[in-house]
Amino acid sequence: MRKKIAVIILTFNSEKTIKKTILASKKITKDIFVVDSNSNDNTVSICKKLKCKVLNRMFKNYSDQRNWIISKLNKKYLWQLHLDADEVLDVDAIKSINNKIYKKNNNKKVFLIKRKYYFLGKKLKYPGLNQWHLRLFQSNTVMCEKKLYDQHFITKIKVHKISKGFMHDNDKLNLYQWKKKHIKWAEFESKDIFNNKIQKNKFSKKYDPRYKFRSSKLFYYNFPKYLRVVIYFFYRYIFKLGFMDGKYGFLFCFYQAFWFRILVDYKISILENKRTFMIL
Repeated sequence: MRKKIAVIILTFNSEKTIKKTILASKKITKDIFVVDSNSNDNTVSICKKLKCKVLNRMFKNYSDQRNWIISKLNKKYLWQLHLDADEVLDVDAIKSINNKIYKKNNNKKVFLIKRKYYFLGKKLKYPGLNQWHLRLFQSNTVMCEKKLYDQHFITKIKVHKISKGFMHDNDKLNLYQWKKKHIKWAEFESKDIFNNKIQKNKFSKKYDPRYKFRSSKLFYYNFPKYLRVVIYFFYRYIFKLGFMDGKYGFLFCFYQAFWFRILVDYKISILENKRTFMIL
């Protein structure tokens, strides 16, 4: 007989954030699986002290890691809740999740949970990013799309929302740390674009509210490189109300557009030049 629910957390050198994530998750279940990618800090020891099941696996990419653990737990648990190492569920989210998983006649359902974003330690009300993430689902209903960056869980059934509560971004990065992380993500994003990994919207237009956000991203890449980052900034800062978050809203939109998105375009150009050189 399958157990009720497992929480799955991917980690790599997550000692600064993982404890809060685990402690909040324990209010849902004691069955917490940590898939660690050879951390060289205290991540593993913290997880073991908190009595999590730690699985060490070499990291290829996020989707590969997610799909591996999903398939491993599909036959053992009725429900799976997937979190990042820096995502802390608040009291309302925990209560809502518990209500959903113990509700009768809850046949084949998947749920989005809203993520609360922070920048330089400040909460953002208008980040301009997709805030709804599919994280809670019944086993055998979901897989992670095969992308290097901005990969989401996808499903063929109707998607519902956890209407109360948030996952809070607990990774209080300074600007240097933020840039360091986004250098890696720019590398992944550029390879996805270069290899045409995001040309198709895999979200259901009828059943999945994330469809609009993916469509806007696909539309963004129709514009010329470098020019599109200007459009991106004004879209996020003006149209998506980033200015309502004051100084930190401006800085967030500025660095997302004129640092991260320009870096992605630059790396795409490098890949295109390499391909041209190889052809010649």
